[in-house]
Amino acid sequence: MKEIQVDYRGWRLYSDKEKTEQAYKEFEHSGAESCACDYCKNFIAQRETLFPEEIKELLREVGVDYKKEIDVSELARLENGLHYYIGWFQFKGDFKGKDCTVSLSNSGYTFDLTQITDKFSIGFRHDNSLTPFREKEGLVQIEFECHLPWVLEKEPEIRIPT
Repeated sequence: MKEIQVDYRGWRLYSDKEKTEQAYKEFEHSGAESCACDYCKNFIAQRETLFPEEIKELLREVGVDYKKEIDVSELARLENGLHYYIGWFQFKGDFKGKDCTVSLSNSGYTFDLTQITDKFSIGFRHDNSLTPFREKEGLVQIEFECHLPWVLEKEPEIRIPT
C-alpha cells in the first residue's frame, strides 16, 4: 500500500490515495445522482459551492472525488428556511484523532461533527456501509452535514409525519 499522510485540524489521515482514486473512477454516479428526488436535485445544483475550499482540497489530498458522495439525505427544513442534509464519502486508509461517532444509551449512535463554516460540518469514523470499494476493510468514512437553501424552481413537497 502506497500511503500518504494528511494533517487536517486535529486529525492525522492516512490514505491509500491510488486505491481511493481508483474506486471513485469505477463508480459512475454519486448517491444523489442515483436518486431522482427533488431533495437530491437541490443538493446536486449546489454541489460546486456547498463544500468549503479547504474541504475540497482535503478530499483531493486523500483521493476522494467530491462530486461523488456515496450517499446524501435531506433530513429536515429548518426554521430559517434552509434544508439540513447529511452525507458521506470514504477513503481507503486510517486516521488518528477524534472519532465522530457518539454511542447512545439505546444502542444507537449519533455524530459529533466539527463545524467548518456556519453551514458545513465534518467528522471521521470507520465504516464500510454502502461502499463502492471492492475491499471493504480499512475504510474511513467522512461524515458531513450542511444547510442549503432551496434553489430549484419547483418547491419541495411538504412531508407529513406519520
